[in-house]
Amino acid sequence: MIRKAVFRGLALLPLAASTGALVWTLQQSPFAAPFVDRTIEETGRAIERALARQVTPEWLAEEMALALEQDDWDRVQTLVLIGEDAGLAPAPETAERILALEAKVTGILAQSRDCLTCIADVAECPSLSALAACGVPFEMTPLGDINALRRAGMAAIGGEEIDKIDVTLALAGLGATVVVIVSGGTSYTAKVGTSVVRIGRKLGVLSPRLMRVLGDMTDVGLKSDKILPFALGRVPLDEVLDTARLGRLQGLGADMTRVYHNTGSLTDSITLLRHVDSAEDAARLARASEILGPRTARTAEVLGKGRLFRAMVRLTDLAIGAIALIGVVFLQVAGLMGHLLGNRIVVRPLARRLWSQSNR
Repeated sequence: MIRKAVFRGLALLPLAASTGALVWTLQQSPFAAPFVDRTIEETGRAIERALARQVTPEWLAEEMALALEQDDWDRVQTLVLIGEDAGLAPAPETAERILALEAKVTGILAQSRDCLTCIADVAECPSLSALAACGVPFEMTPLGDINALRRAGMAAIGGEEIDKIDVTLALAGLGATVVVIVSGGTSYTAKVGTSVVRIGRKLGVLSPRLMRVLGDMTDVGLKSDKILPFALGRVPLDEVLDTARLGRLQGLGADMTRVYHNTGSLTDSITLLRHVDSAEDAARLARASEILGPRTARTAEVLGKGRLFRAMVRLTDLAIGAIALIGVVFLQVAGLMGHLLGNRIVVRPLARRLWSQSNR
């Protein structure tokens, strides 16, 4: 009887040890913050592995053929750069089609027409190259912000609805411009960031979730009757809105400015906004741009937001340990239950049968 109890105790010892280790691990709250940021080197390797799985010669050829059929010059340029990153050159026939499309869209008349369209309204820009050359430079100046305030002021006078988000972003941009002049440039980050978001909104690249976030951020107690007086320099900014609340836009603006500085392209920064649903996403995108630099936009185009952001984090060692221990305990319990059920259902009945047959 004692020997039987000892054997049972020894059989249960691994399960008891694993269960004790699991209980201790769970007490450390391993799943409270299960993910940590990878190092720059780890993130770079993870992104390269993800790109290698996605960017195959077949995938690139199919995407390029589709872009050429649609005369999508922006997409063609992006795919050419993606191919260069992966060491893949287009086939001779495809290269000829690319050159033909380039000649078609970059002619003097076409460029002049597109430039005038962008200056009139960036939302109507037919291509990113035209946006970069003509639309963005105007919108990035104080004239772009003043034009937005002019539209809002005229709407207020006419009793029409005011686009509060556009006005608040313009006011934030103009307010930052004033500080830039006074401070010698230290507030340039706020100016670039708010302008990028404002242009992105006009282009329709902002997600519905980010629009809701902006709606909350731009709830600044705007006084519509003060918009035109401020634009004319007659009243200070704090008479138009609550400048303390306006500061909530600074974090988002600063992160998008980091994206601009790291990518070296305002158009990339604007189009990358389609991958931003929150202020936290903007911070993640800024970190990704520090690793990828000018490749950020085309990498996000290939991987999408989900895979790009997942490549930047990993499970903590504690979370990995907890998952492993849960698996071990589950297998041990399953093995023990299988052993007990096997004894009761198969071994014991078979032993009794053999015993009874041997005694006949």
